[in-house]
Amino acid sequence: MPYFELKKDEITFPPAYFADIDGLLAVGGTMSVERMLLAYNNGIFYWHYPLKHIKWWSPDPRIVVRPESFEIHQKRWEMLNQEFTVTVDTDFEQVLRGCQHVYNLEGQMDNRWLSERMVRIFMELHTMGKAHSIAIWKDGNLAGGLFGVAIGKLFFGEYLFATTEGADELAVLYLIDKLKQQCYRLLDMQKQTFFFPGIEYDELPRLEYVDICKENAQKYKDVPTEF
Repeated sequence: MPYFELKKDEITFPPAYFADIDGLLAVGGTMSVERMLLAYNNGIFYWHYPLKHIKWWSPDPRIVVRPESFEIHQKRWEMLNQEFTVTVDTDFEQVLRGCQHVYNLEGQMDNRWLSERMVRIFMELHTMGKAHSIAIWKDGNLAGGLFGVAIGKLFFGEYLFATTEGADELAVLYLIDKLKQQCYRLLDMQKQTFFFPGIEYDELPRLEYVDICKENAQKYKDVPTEF
C-alpha cells in the first residue's frame, strides 16, 4: 500500500483516514515537540516499526480504555498497593530510562526501541507539563512504571515496563484510577509498548477516534491540562 512521505520543513500530516490496512499513514519528517503534539491531536502516533525511518500510524480500530466505566478489582488493587509504593511525576527521567533499558537490551532495535532523540522530546514535553509518569517502587528500587502525554481530557500512553511482577499492572491501574478521578474521556493504548494483558479495552473506529482527538484539542486549546 502507498504511504505519504513527510517533508522535513513542514509540520503537517495527511488525514488519518488515508492510512493503509495496517494503519501506516506516513514516513519521515523532522521529529519535534510541535510535530508530536500535532500528531496526538489528529489521532496519529509515531512508532519506529519497522525501523530505519520514523513512521506515523493511525490504526483502525483504535484500542482505548474508558476510565469512567473501568472497574478495578478491589482485592487485587489492595494487594498491589501493599506490595509497592507509587509516585507520580517525581521521577520522570528515571522512568524513561527504565523503559529504555528494558526495551533496548543488547542493542536489538525492535518495535519497542526508545531512541535518545525521543527521550529528549518526551523530557521537553514533561517540562511543558504535558508528559507524565507513574513510578512503581519496591524496597526503595524502581520496579516498573509508565509514561505518556496528557492533552485536555485524553491521555496517550507511550511506554510501560516492569522488572518486578505486578509493577506494570499497578502502574496501569493507578493511571486509570487517576484518569477516572480527573474525568478523562479516554486512555489511548496506541501500540504494543503500552499493552498489558488482562486490562479490558474498547475498540473505536478510526474516524470516531480522530473526531474525539480534534474536538478535545479545540476544546482545551488554551486550557492547562489537569493530571
